[in-house]
Amino acid sequence: MNKSISNYLKSFSIPLGIILLGVIVGRVFFIIMKNWAWIPIVLFYWTAISLVLYFDYKKNRKKPIDYFKAYKFKISALILSLLVGLIPLPILLKYYHLFDTNYLIILWLLVAIINPFFEEIFWRGYMLDISPKIPFWIKAIVSSLLFAVAHPLTWGIFSQNMLTVEMLISVFIMGIVWSFVYKKSKSLFLPYFSHLLVDLFNCSVLAFLNLLPVMSNLY
Repeated sequence: MNKSISNYLKSFSIPLGIILLGVIVGRVFFIIMKNWAWIPIVLFYWTAISLVLYFDYKKNRKKPIDYFKAYKFKISALILSLLVGLIPLPILLKYYHLFDTNYLIILWLLVAIINPFFEEIFWRGYMLDISPKIPFWIKAIVSSLLFAVAHPLTWGIFSQNMLTVEMLISVFIMGIVWSFVYKKSKSLFLPYFSHLLVDLFNCSVLAFLNLLPVMSNLY
């Protein structure tokens, strides 16, 4: 087997391991905390990605901030980022009134700002930069597929919205688009910004707590 392909197959163990451990953490805490189990899951998720990035830095001397440097302006990348980011805007316009407490608003904003940072660095930056001899489109499909599958397997433990076919397909497509934008712009700046808009407009915390109708009925 080609060495670069072999190395990339070995790298699958990292995202798969994070997903598997996330499932275990989620199921354990769901017994204790029910829908609020999303908090220890997201903390585990960020910690696991931080560890991966730390060891990658020790090996390749690449800092997380390096993924955001060398931004190359491309109008096509900017338009795609905005179009994807604005897709869930109707959800926020229809259900913003459900943010009826300060702590929900604070949690919603924190998740929307922090989570895209970790996810974009891992799924787009780290996963697309390893094994440079493998065609980019293959890495984009694999990383986007794992990114999509991670949602129902982990977040679906407590959120019905994460278990819909619509969610799985939309997350996969977003992953592909953000991969393309990363390749075009040479930076994670636009993918992060687009992802931030998605997490803001889809009212992520409300979905985690099952305070929204399932995705099929949102519009």
